[in-house]
Order: sequence, then structure tokens, then C-alpha cells
Amino acid sequence: MGRKTLFSWMCILTFLAGAINGIAVLGYDGTTVSHVTGLISKAAIGIANGDLKAIWQVTVVIIAFFVGAIIAGVVTRERAFYLHKRYGFIILAIGLLAILPFFIDKFHSILLFAFIMGLQNGMVVSFRGIVVRMTHMSGNLTDLGVFIGYKIRKNKNEHWLTGFIPAAALVSFLIGGVIGVLTYNAISKYIYIIISAIYLILGCFYFILQRTCKDKDFNGIADELEKQ
Repeated sequence: MGRKTLFSWMCILTFLAGAINGIAVLGYDGTTVSHVTGLISKAAIGIANGDLKAIWQVTVVIIAFFVGAIIAGVVTRERAFYLHKRYGFIILAIGLLAILPFFIDKFHSILLFAFIMGLQNGMVVSFRGIVVRMTHMSGNLTDLGVFIGYKIRKNKNEHWLTGFIPAAALVSFLIGGVIGVLTYNAISKYIYIIISAIYLILGCFYFILQRTCKDKDFNGIADELEKQ
């Protein structure tokens, strides 16, 4: 197990983020939870129109995402990626939280979704030195566009993975959104049981990867020579 396994793990997490955001947009009044750009614009519109209720509803979603990111920072502690157990604990925690929308109302479900997305996005995971964000796609689309631009200019220093990784994230997020929406339409809230189970499986799988991989930051140095 190594880089390819980690990459597949990241793609599945991105798939799940796409599913959650698609469900939120479809079933919860068009609210995005995987990113906050649109939410900040909605807050600005609410402020301009003096709509205090709209301001409050949008602001608490943004705060939920922000708090999730803060907690991710507290748990992971650093930007440099390393196969710490703490990443597995984050995914297991998300798995336990992901089933709660089955029991709670729409508004609190949106807050929970935003919190989960902030928590997941706050995990700094890198692949061959490329930082991968697994909930919002603007950065991935930008990275892919810049990569193509460099290639048009015949920049030979750009490794093909620099373009492949954001492209894979975009495709994973899109497919996750499609399947998430179709499944939500078919089984409604029961989809949260499936999403929760997948997160829990991914968390357990991460611990297997963390335990068996000897090169825990994928820099070619065996783990016994690195930090524990």
C-alpha cells in the first residue's frame, strides 16, 4: 500500500463531498455546503437588503464550516502531510456524524453538513507534493487550467500528475453529486446510512494504510528513520 492507495482514498472522500453537496442543494433549499463563496455572496445580499433572517441563516452555515476547519487544524496540528492516526480519527468522526441528518430537521442538517465539509476540507492531504482539497472544486479547476496553460507554453517542468490530480478530483466530485442526487431521490434520508457506512469503512481502511505503510510521508525514507 502506498501512494496509489492514498490517492484512491482521497478520490472516494471527494466523491462523498460531491454527494453531500448535491443532496444539500437538492433537498435543502439550494444551500451549498462544500464551499462558502456563494454563501458569503448571499450574506452580502442579505445585508444590502436588510434581511436579518437571511443574514442569520447564511452566517451560521458559514460559521459551522469555519468551526469544522478549526477543529481539523487543532487535530492535524500541521500543514505537512504525514500518515498520522489523527486523519483516520477525523474520518471516523465524520462517519458517526454523517448519519445524524436521518434524525434531525433540515436546518440543523445543513449546519451539520457544513461542519463536516469544513472538517474534511481542513485536512491537509498531499499527493506527490500537491495539496489536495476534497470539498471545493474552484481550486482544482484553477490548478487544472494553469497546468494546461503551462503545457500550451511547453513548460517541461510540469509533471503530468499536476494536472491529473485536480482533474480526478473534479470527476470524483461530479460523479459523487450525480450518484448522491439519484440515490437521495430513490431512498431519501436512508442515503445517510450509506454515506456514514462508507466514511466509517474509509476510516478503518486508513488505519490499515497507516499501519502497513513504512514510508509515511511518501518521501522515499523508511518510517523508522522518520518521526513517529
